[in-house]
Amino acid sequence: MKKTKTNSVIRILSYIVPHWHLVTASTIAGVVKLSMPLILPQVIGYFTDELLVSTYISNTDKVNEILKWLVILLGIYILIYIPAAFIRQAGSIEVANRIMNKMRCELFEHLQLMSAEFHNNNRSGSLVTRVNSDVEQVHEFIWGVVTNIWIDGITIIIYIVLLCRINVFLTIVACFALPVSVIATKRIRERISQNSRKARKGLSDISGYMQERMSGFSVVKLFGMETFENDKFKEYSDKIYKYNRNTNRFFSLGEAITSSFSEVICSVVVCLSAILIVKNKMTIGEMIIFETYIAYFITPIKRFAELNVTYSKSIAGIERVFDIFDIKPEIHEKENALIFSGKEDVRIAFQNVNFRYDKTASEYILKDISFSIEPEEKVALIGSSGCGKSTIINLLARFYDIDSGKISFGNRDLYDYSMASIYNQMGIVFQETILFSGTIEENVRYGKINATIQELERAAEAANATDFIKNFPDGWNTVIGERGTGLSGGQKQRISIARVFLKNPKLLILDEATSALDSESEAQVQDALDNLMKKRTTIIIAHRLSTIVNADKIIVMDKGKIVEIGTHEQLLQLNGRYKELYDMQFRNVI
Repeated sequence: MKKTKTNSVIRILSYIVPHWHLVTASTIAGVVKLSMPLILPQVIGYFTDELLVSTYISNTDKVNEILKWLVILLGIYILIYIPAAFIRQAGSIEVANRIMNKMRCELFEHLQLMSAEFHNNNRSGSLVTRVNSDVEQVHEFIWGVVTNIWIDGITIIIYIVLLCRINVFLTIVACFALPVSVIATKRIRERISQNSRKARKGLSDISGYMQERMSGFSVVKLFGMETFENDKFKEYSDKIYKYNRNTNRFFSLGEAITSSFSEVICSVVVCLSAILIVKNKMTIGEMIIFETYIAYFITPIKRFAELNVTYSKSIAGIERVFDIFDIKPEIHEKENALIFSGKEDVRIAFQNVNFRYDKTASEYILKDISFSIEPEEKVALIGSSGCGKSTIINLLARFYDIDSGKISFGNRDLYDYSMASIYNQMGIVFQETILFSGTIEENVRYGKINATIQELERAAEAANATDFIKNFPDGWNTVIGERGTGLSGGQKQRISIARVFLKNPKLLILDEATSALDSESEAQVQDALDNLMKKRTTIIIAHRLSTIVNADKIIVMDKGKIVEIGTHEQLLQLNGRYKELYDMQFRNVI
């Protein structure tokens, strides 16, 4: 863990270094801010030991001298203290905000590069917590550690020098508090770090859990699981409470120990100062100055002693951010990968492809898969659930990499091309339509960000979406909720088809695009899909054989293998697996 913390500190400092001028300005301003109060005790000492007790200065001159110092002090606090306090605060917060902004953007960009397996294994709510809450710990680290370590360190040195000028022995006694409190709270700081990290992990877990349950609230209600889910949520929340309670207890204990040392030292110094006055080795003015300095001195001493506590709490969140950064994308492009321009024909071939999701498993999910798809050919993948149809699409989209064999795209190995150029020529219509909160226009424009309104309208017309879009009071500016809330299933699907029309890809993939729709919606969507499939290489995944009987080629899969390939008529004549599926579904329909 120590190595990890050291590494995390070095890495977060690499973010801070480019802003060294702001950090330096904030630190200098902080030192000035904490040094300003040192002037007043000197003035009080001067008044006590010299001005007020002097018999050689008239009362009028004394009043004038006091007023002079009042003007000086007001000038110092107005002209120096206020700007210093502003620069100290604003500088540190600006650096923290810049770094948090940079880290958030880099973390989001990094998450976009991760494989489907990573996103399947990590709850989205947990990742959101890392991007937001954990990154926020950077502020605590910069404010409470990076700048304070310099401000308090320099201020403590200034205080020690000034205290030594008054009395070296009392200064040594006062300084005794720092090392003792640091040693006494060492174990406490370790416990704070452990519990802080567990609490932040618990916060990630509960965020993921809550996001899942909120998006699936209808299932919770329909199954009457509110009480069960409430109890489950309470378990998550109780864990966070326990870790936060432990953190708070240890933090409070550390505070109590540090404060007690401070009070003990103050008491000892007061008594020793009184003894020195009795022995004529210290004046009352010097005692006032010394005691006032000690009161100020205690603040940076306590903060310095608590530095490790603040460090432990903030670094726990920062480490969790770097934990994500340290996960390398599993899918890699070749150096100088080629660009698939789209001018080439989309010809696809799987050659003896084997694949398994769990690399430690002995059995492959796909076994010796071989088939080819010619340009503008319409090919259907069918089979029972779990036979590997969607896995083939995942491999073609490079959401995963194959274990062995070869996938050709165009006239080259799929892996020779950049993924971005492949995606530019690939359009997918899913069974579960994925739309984002925003307007209808924003969702359709996802297919082509810089599309004109005329292009949007043509895409909507081709997708049979124009009528229902125009029927909304706000038309294209109609706001829809997360995952398309506010639209029917057929409307959502036609929006997603319009999005693909706008993208105009050469390869179209339909993944159970109509299976969740009613008959009327299916007819409208199927008509839109027929338009979309024209002059495109198309792969159709379907359970309903009525949607693929006119395919140029049907690939029948069973238990991860291809068992039959042919047209609808050819496969019926084989009297094999396809015929079984056909008999189960459409013997009395077609």
